[in-house]
Amino acid sequence: MTVTGRKVIPRVGVGWALALLALLPLVPVGAEGAPLLLSSADQGSWLAADKELHFAASLAIAASLRVEGRPRETALAMTFGVGLLKEAYDATIKPRRFRRGASWKDLVFDLASAAAGIAVLNAIDR
Repeated sequence: MTVTGRKVIPRVGVGWALALLALLPLVPVGAEGAPLLLSSADQGSWLAADKELHFAASLAIAASLRVEGRPRETALAMTFGVGLLKEAYDATIKPRRFRRGASWKDLVFDLASAAAGIAVLNAIDR
């Protein structure tokens, strides 16, 4: 979208990401009645390979959005929203053989790496 020759990027607040987070417990559970969140023991170590993948993916998404010109808040909210959607998938649709259930540790890594990606790009821009 352009206004008088300038590219205008619509601002998206963090509200939608927080709304998704608030709605996550309302996602229906399967017929087996499995819990939405994995137990702490089932979520794995804080340094598990899965957490590294979450960190790398969220960092790349947030950094890409900032390079594209999105505001910091928008990049953070959109990246966290992707993480929330991934955890909603894990809690509901993911095949049972892969241990279905959302992980709050994954969400912590998603948010931390999104903030890290934005911070790195801000430091480079100075």
